[in-house]
Amino acid sequence: MVKLTDIAEKIGLSLTTVSRALNDHSDVSQKTKGIVRNTAKQMGYVPNRMAQNLAMKKSHLISLLYDDYNESIVFQSFTFEVISGIRNYFGNTPYDLLMVPENTKGKSRESLKNTCLSRGVDGLFVVGIRSDDSYIDELKEDFIPAVVIDYPLTGKRISYVESDNMKGCRLAINYLASKGHRDIAFINGHNLAAVSSIRFNGYKTALEENRIPFDPDLTIESDYTEEGGYRTAKKLLEEKIKFSALFAASDLMAVGAIKALKEENYRIPEDVAVIGFDDVFFAGYSHPGLTTVRQHKFEMGYQGAKLLHKIIEHPDYIPRRKKIDVELIIRGSA
Repeated sequence: MVKLTDIAEKIGLSLTTVSRALNDHSDVSQKTKGIVRNTAKQMGYVPNRMAQNLAMKKSHLISLLYDDYNESIVFQSFTFEVISGIRNYFGNTPYDLLMVPENTKGKSRESLKNTCLSRGVDGLFVVGIRSDDSYIDELKEDFIPAVVIDYPLTGKRISYVESDNMKGCRLAINYLASKGHRDIAFINGHNLAAVSSIRFNGYKTALEENRIPFDPDLTIESDYTEEGGYRTAKKLLEEKIKFSALFAASDLMAVGAIKALKEENYRIPEDVAVIGFDDVFFAGYSHPGLTTVRQHKFEMGYQGAKLLHKIIEHPDYIPRRKKIDVELIIRGSA
């Protein structure tokens, strides 16, 4: 087995310099790091991860906390794509991910702080947390470097990543307004999701920018499910609310709304134009294809991981929130 002393002897450097070069210390030049790494690779050196971690007083473990309570295929798709971005980034670093499903299905759960400290993780990544989750109060204690997806939380060692939800709403409403629509219904998600209030404000702001009066009768709250979108669209129709277009805060609700509209013999988009939000994998396969605001979910995970890495490695770094761009994908529904 090749040892650090073997590498040091071969290239004529001290053992300390070789060790610090392989651990990417800033006091070693890039030229020296390159020589050491190439030599180590040529000699077939395999680092002792445990010894490195002990020496650096780090576990090189990231706890990935995600909510698996919502079993909808859309939520799983969103989470999977975000996690794929996280794994892609950390795959090029010494860090490993420790997956921790948040759902306990009614059972008591250990505090977040105890979970992280007992496992000795260096950082925490949170995907899918509701505003009523007790973990939020623990996160506010700022006890560990952390990044949260879609929940506005900041501190000395904590930040968050979000899509540009306001821009997404503007893109949707501007497009509908450009097609001559002025009676634009809005199906929002439940108020336990932080993005719900942002998307509602985005809808109202976009109406104002297009000089369309806000009508509270055209807004209705649902729950980010297909059944919720179906149910709320039915309610709008039963109450004989006049609308020529419908904007839903998720693709799943948009698909449910289209189902309800078709049952009442409305043609999409001739009678009612429909736009969703997310661009989950099936959006292009619905009938008609769903026009929607695309969130770059992989990029959210990747940029969030990059941000978390920086917070962990640089204690003086001041965390800043990261906003990921969105785009309108035009298909047959609008």
